[in-house]
Amino acid sequence: MPHPPVVHPSVGESAKTLRFNKIIDKVGLGSGDIIKWLAVGDDQYDFQQPFALDVRAPWMYVTDVASGLILRYHLDKQRAEIIWGAGDQVLGEAMSVYIDKDFSFYVTDTDGRRALHFSASGRLIHVYQNDSNIARPIGVAVNESNGQVFIADELYSHVVVFDAQGGAPIYGMGGRGEGPGKFRIITDFLQTDGGYLLGDRVELRIQELDKKGKYVTNFGEGIVTFPTAIAQDDYGRVFVADKTDSRIKVFKEGELIDTVGKNGDGNGEFRYISDMKYAANRLYVADNLNGRIQVFDVLPENQEAMALPSLH
Repeated sequence: MPHPPVVHPSVGESAKTLRFNKIIDKVGLGSGDIIKWLAVGDDQYDFQQPFALDVRAPWMYVTDVASGLILRYHLDKQRAEIIWGAGDQVLGEAMSVYIDKDFSFYVTDTDGRRALHFSASGRLIHVYQNDSNIARPIGVAVNESNGQVFIADELYSHVVVFDAQGGAPIYGMGGRGEGPGKFRIITDFLQTDGGYLLGDRVELRIQELDKKGKYVTNFGEGIVTFPTAIAQDDYGRVFVADKTDSRIKVFKEGELIDTVGKNGDGNGEFRYISDMKYAANRLYVADNLNGRIQVFDVLPENQEAMALPSLH
């Protein structure tokens, strides 16, 4: 007997976890940035290909790989600042960004085979580089209790942990191979309260490691094909962006509980989700090829979304 077709609701129809809030694609600039920004005298910046983002209230930091700029956007004032000079230090594309508690920030310079630490003003503080362990870094995070820096590498298929003081590698997690705790092509890395979540587009799709880097579990097999971004909310739900079908797949305790979005350019539709971050009951999604960031309200458990008009 044939199985019934799988229905993929778009956000605002019958999604259980997300409700469309707004789109951020054109952001107002401060007066100094207006003068510098290509000398066009315009008072706004139009995102071209936002790739990586991170959120620490009241700021959202965004890397735009088309323009090569790194910006910060004030979530309350809804104004942006270009962090002049930081993007110029990146040799290729800044594919990951992490905001530290002092609002300094880290980015992965993927083509440069390194990660860079900048002050809040964009001054380069430190370079994390080690040819024996880093070939194509795609994720960066900081253990804010001890300052250790975690860098996930796509080609070496592991996570390297660097010392807070000297920036020397001290240990690693994962490694190339097959089966639990091993990886082939890491696509995303998320630090959680309990450990780490990693995406892989060849091996087990989503793996969970504990704080010591030991394998805990995996999920998403047969459901997720090409995970490009992972986020987790306060309810323990894990949001996984799948490049193959431009959808966000939501898991709880390893089980699929919701699937939202589809390929397109409407509200709640995507063309390559390159990054996602959860903060304060909101999910921020880098909708890369649509040149925008979509913001969603994250609903409490057992509350379905109601259709809302566009706020764009």
